[in-house]
Amino acid sequence: MKNRIKAPAIAVAAVVALSGCNLLDVTNPNSLVEESIMLEAAANGVVNGSLNRISNGISDVWEGYLVTSDELYWIGSRDAWGQLDQGYVGNPENEFLDGAFPSLGQGVWMAQNAVDILSEHAGNNSAFAKDLARAQLYNGMMLMVTGEVQEDMTFSNKMDDGAPIGPAAMSGVLDRAISNLDAAVSGFQALGETDLVINARAVRARATMSRTIWNVLNPNATAGGALTFASSLADANFVIGATGGDWQFNLEFSSSWSSCNMCGNINERKENQVDLSLVTVDASNDINGIAMNDPVSGVADLALINRLNQWKGGNYLTSGNQYAPLTITSERLMRLIVAEDALANGNVAAFEAQIDAIRALDGEVEFNSGGAVSDTAMLMHTRRMNLVLMGLRLADMYRWGITDPMWHSASDAILTPGHMLPITIVEIRANCNLNGQGCTG
Repeated sequence: MKNRIKAPAIAVAAVVALSGCNLLDVTNPNSLVEESIMLEAAANGVVNGSLNRISNGISDVWEGYLVTSDELYWIGSRDAWGQLDQGYVGNPENEFLDGAFPSLGQGVWMAQNAVDILSEHAGNNSAFAKDLARAQLYNGMMLMVTGEVQEDMTFSNKMDDGAPIGPAAMSGVLDRAISNLDAAVSGFQALGETDLVINARAVRARATMSRTIWNVLNPNATAGGALTFASSLADANFVIGATGGDWQFNLEFSSSWSSCNMCGNINERKENQVDLSLVTVDASNDINGIAMNDPVSGVADLALINRLNQWKGGNYLTSGNQYAPLTITSERLMRLIVAEDALANGNVAAFEAQIDAIRALDGEVEFNSGGAVSDTAMLMHTRRMNLVLMGLRLADMYRWGITDPMWHSASDAILTPGHMLPITIVEIRANCNLNGQGCTG
């Protein structure tokens, strides 16, 4: 059976109404058979389509991850969010993790499919080299996020069920992400695409950082201090030198492009809200102030304010909308990578220089190492404030032994620190490797 991407039903209905024909007699001119997307003429659309699917998949899967952490908390009507808030992150029947898993799977499949298609085109025609590099960048991003947030994963192909790779093999997903990003960087460099080289190297710096953190979290996380990020430093320093200011690489959303369910759930539906350790709220659970103070100045943290201003579309005291951008990587993250590596290697001066460069972006007073605030505490605070809503907090909590007061003593987050999101029941029931029915016959 051939897969088809069809025009919306309303378009088909319009054809019927105008023609007066029976629906069964209508040939939809907008029908697209799968073979059509293999054509060279569709190459750019295939790559853009993969970006659309990964944007949707990342926004869906991040929300459950963030509610489990101390960045978001549940205030709405659906108690499955409350289970995540309490640290029960490993339940495959949680309705919101289950709802996000198909989006994640679509993003993973479409991103890889785009690479496969564009690899063939670029092998025959060098004019497709840029589209191939873009596809590799997007595939690297999708695999990176999957490796960061998933405890286990299946990689199925249409009707062919993929076996779960197992928690111990999730490091390989991050390795695949890095391999795709290596190819993207090389492709953009060969084409002289300077801005895209910056994007790809910034994403790769995050991916290699997360690969290092993965080793600390698995098989079970134990609390530690600063980490060395030797494999990330070259990319991080390159991006710092090439950008300047407050550079970010964001996923964008709009009514005509891609939906962001996470954005709508927080900003419009108020199913979840920014955590009360960060903000204060009124009786309607709308943000009305900042709870988190900067440890040096003692007043409301300016980095957090600026981050929430962006999230809300200008002012953190407003409701915001369902099309907030999601930041994948930034100059701030690059400086945090360099800072943490410096601290782990005992280079306090270099650590302080990077922290102060970040603080200067928000007009914060300088941090004096050796004062009342320890270097490690400053690192932890700066990462938390500058990486809000970037899908990295739960891993930081695990590696530093930070627990959310909401976590139940019997939860996965407490009993098995390092535990991430499961393969969910929608996949378990459909996948012959998981449903107990076997894959033969």
